Amino acid sequence: MRRDYLSRLSRAARWYLPPAEAAEVLEDYREIVEGRSEEELRRDLGTPRAAMRQLAQPKAYRRWLMVFFVLSACVLLPAVDPILEGLSLTVWLSGISHMFWNSNGSIARLSVPLFPLGIVLPLAWFQRNGRKGRALSKRTLPIFALILLGIAWVWFLFWAILAERFDVIDFLFPDLTWTVRLITCLNILIAGAAGMTGLIKSRLEDRRWRAMYIWGLTGVVLNSFLWQTFTRMNLESSVGWQGPYWIRLIFITAVGLLGTGVSLC
Repeated sequence: MRRDYLSRLSRAARWYLPPAEAAEVLEDYREIVEGRSEEELRRDLGTPRAAMRQLAQPKAYRRWLMVFFVLSACVLLPAVDPILEGLSLTVWLSGISHMFWNSNGSIARLSVPLFPLGIVLPLAWFQRNGRKGRALSKRTLPIFALILLGIAWVWFLFWAILAERFDVIDFLFPDLTWTVRLITCLNILIAGAAGMTGLIKSRLEDRRWRAMYIWGLTGVVLNSFLWQTFTRMNLESSVGWQGPYWIRLIFITAVGLLGTGVSLC
């Protein structure tokens, strides 16, 4: 029980306090916790969260919360339209009800201005306010690989659309609309969950978890961009109409790769 209390105390300290201060506080609390039951600790100190909340500096903690909410918005807002419209389409196809969400992509378009912020802010913030402990576990590799598969899906479908290889699309995906929406929504869910996990663990464990946040953000933004293109694009007959799409696709992928690599340092 003592170990459980100390581990929860450690997580709470790293959430509420800057790394250096959290390390000092935990060093002091180890002596207090040693040899005492959890009932005694709760009676004298309160819950781990309450004990650490009392030590938090309001201004510093509010700055961290602001960063956390901004970075959360960078990951979550681009996913709102695809996820809700995907759920809406599922409900509609099942015959249960009519379509309940149609935003015309207004929320998903926030991925464009939010993406650079979601790359630069975690690099700068956690480099200065994060701690460097153990390297990322090999168990995280399957998660990075899943996001990579989602990014490869985006690139393949963009190639098929922009190269006008609709024969390939029709052959592989007979029910195109349903398949693209389903796979894209699954990719966004996986990348978004990974991104939020990376963000939280960047604060609680090691700053190099920001690599998972940035890689997840890249997956979310690319799949959101695919969803916007697939559901809103009007194919133009003018020469070079594909150029802007290729430029944005290459830019998002390259910046995401670079940010992920730098995050591991």
